[in-house]
Amino acid sequence: MRTIGLIGILTLVAAPAAHSQGRPTLAFRGDAGFVWVRNDATPAGTAGPVRLRGPVFGGEGRVVFKDFSVGLGLSSGTLQTADQAVKRDLIEGRIVVAARPVPWLEMSVGPFVRAYVTDTVTERWVFWQARARVEAPIVTSSLTSYVELWRALSSDVNLVAGAGRVQGGEAGVVYRPPQRPFWLRLSYRLDDAAVRARGSETLEAISLAIMVGGS
Repeated sequence: MRTIGLIGILTLVAAPAAHSQGRPTLAFRGDAGFVWVRNDATPAGTAGPVRLRGPVFGGEGRVVFKDFSVGLGLSSGTLQTADQAVKRDLIEGRIVVAARPVPWLEMSVGPFVRAYVTDTVTERWVFWQARARVEAPIVTSSLTSYVELWRALSSDVNLVAGAGRVQGGEAGVVYRPPQRPFWLRLSYRLDDAAVRARGSETLEAISLAIMVGGS
């Protein structure tokens, strides 16, 4: 209920700003990547620390105004240990409200949900992210680099110990082929989370994405 209420507040705040920016366009992104998850303590539903890895696929759609956008993203995949003894489904979803005060800076906020699913238990993380993204051209405007950092404003996990610090970052390059309707992006992401009295968890991901639309 708290998450639904916060989404409602964001929608009410965003509506006047979106209206003032004119007719919107649509942007879509499809991702294919590989994820590594490292737990420094006993994860839910396991007998000890594990190292998981596996492919993940997803996408995001945005309604884009001149300096403002609202988006919805979802990704999923199956992670397992090297000996395939432990297997967990990874599902991530987020809602993002973003603004560009200047062309090279994007600031955004929104709820993020991450779930690890097994046959017997689901470990669910819910946190609100505040993100800042800085972009800069490489050699020409067709090739752009970016760095994005984020931190959780609030976090919750369905474990007795509860969630502590949750933060992360992403870096990558974007290639915009001249006179083509799509963009290509190669990125590396690192997320770090601490669970009180249980240790920390690190998620790393490398992904290749194709983006269509937007500005």
